[in-house]
Amino acid sequence: MIKRLKGFVLTAILTVSLIGATATHAKADTYRAGEFTITLDSGENGNTYRGCDAKGQCINLEGGTKWRDSGYRGITWENGDYAYSVSWRENSNEGMYLNIYNKGKRILRRKLVAIAQPT
Repeated sequence: MIKRLKGFVLTAILTVSLIGATATHAKADTYRAGEFTITLDSGENGNTYRGCDAKGQCINLEGGTKWRDSGYRGITWENGDYAYSVSWRENSNEGMYLNIYNKGKRILRRKLVAIAQPT
């Protein structure tokens, strides 16, 4: 009886942990970047980016490339002549930044501020 109860409790704990981990992984992260709202996710379509301006005009990008260079990490999405990059310094509380480039020239840099998501 005790062994059966322990097995049941262990199964329940593992099930709850798995559900929690799956729900956490599926949840996108949303940020304010100046006048833009940015949503980042890593789901079925790889690393995705959704950026919307104050008028509700949005761009959706898939297949972002992760990178690491000189103490920085990030993800970059290509869209024609434009590149959208979210980056952060490793081992730092400096925060994350959105950089937008046109033909290799940076045209925008904004700090990302997390938007609280309802649980």
